[in-house]
Amino acid sequence: MRILGAPVPGDPRVISGESGAVTSGFVCELYRNKEQEPLREELGLDKDSRVLCISTEGATDRESYRRIVWDGTWARG
Repeated sequence: MRILGAPVPGDPRVISGESGAVTSGFVCELYRNKEQEPLREELGLDKDSRVLCISTEGATDRESYRRIVWDGTWARG
């Protein structure tokens, strides 16, 4: 949710709830976690791959969205 809500310059901002952001979170985990290398290879994903993620949910719970995106709930340290 934080990555979608605060993208790199030039990318559009996407306001997505937990369920909608799960696909992007999964792809992010695939690329950031070295333990996922076998799965990346099996899926044929590399640094040049393009992955389409679909968010089916906006910020349906505004308080939860604020806690996660603005306050850092569930932040990795």
